Amino acid sequence: MSKKNNINFWNIFYKKKLAPVKPSSFAKFSFKRIEKMKYITFDIGCGNGRDTIFFNKNNIECFGIDKSKEATLLNKKKYFNYSDKFLNRNFCTFFKKKIKKKFIVFSRFTWHSIDYKDERNLLNSLKKNKNLEFIFIEARSIKDGIYGKGKKIGTHEFLTSHYRRFISSKVLINQLSKFCKILYFKESKNLAKFKNENPHVIRIIAKRKKFIRR
Repeated sequence: MSKKNNINFWNIFYKKKLAPVKPSSFAKFSFKRIEKMKYITFDIGCGNGRDTIFFNKNNIECFGIDKSKEATLLNKKKYFNYSDKFLNRNFCTFFKKKIKKKFIVFSRFTWHSIDYKDERNLLNSLKKNKNLEFIFIEARSIKDGIYGKGKKIGTHEFLTSHYRRFISSKVLINQLSKFCKILYFKESKNLAKFKNENPHVIRIIAKRKKFIRR
């Protein structure tokens, strides 16, 4: 599956309004920590905008970024009072530009949707962006029950109806530790239940280090 076809999958998915509309459990978990920080939050791969709206309605300025044009247009229409909070962008390259204020990156079930090249672009741009303060991540682990389903196309990479790259917590922590301090880590089930699904996920909170080795 090409990246273009993967985007087409998500365009159709959001057009059919198949995603849940209540804020995710990870958003509620993160809110207790983010509300005290008073930084701008970027919800990367925001999908139908449920977490973006949850944060904004609870006095956290949050911008939802998604590469799906369909999702962005639907969000702007549905949440017209917050239409300026939704951006149709590639979040893997978005942070190459200068962000004028201190900010937080919130990634719920999007880290495993990008391939290794996009992950490198994202990590490199975040490392170089001096106003980054925190990263909040929830993603499917290599221990997840659906790992191995579909066509294998690379290391921990599989194709079903769409692309997934399951995340090794050891590798991700090592990558983040090059420019962040890990404040919180958990790898478990019972964190992201939805209907009959109980995925095995990784949760990470990382704080940017003040001094980074070049």
